[in-house]
Amino acid sequence: MTAYVGLLDIGRPRPGETVVVSGASGAVGSPVGQIAKIKGCRAVGIGGSADKCEYVVGELGFDECVDYRPEDLVRSLRRGCRPASRPRRLNAFVRA
Repeated sequence: MTAYVGLLDIGRPRPGETVVVSGASGAVGSPVGQIAKIKGCRAVGIGGSADKCEYVVGELGFDECVDYRPEDLVRSLRRGCRPASRPRRLNAFVRA
């Protein structure tokens, strides 16, 4: 319920937009990314380890995941939010 209301009622993403989710492998973050994908958005997760990021992309279906610990988070988010066909842009951020 928290993921649904937070994303759809407050964030209101539109198809083609980019949704960034902190805590992407958690109980709220994981459904936020999955709902974003169902709604036609690009889902970029933020996780605390390489294993979590592999899970977020491989199992949960996010487009990208950034491990905030060993990387420069800003640079990684820029890279993750920039698919080849769209400009670099963040449309919604969900802190889960």
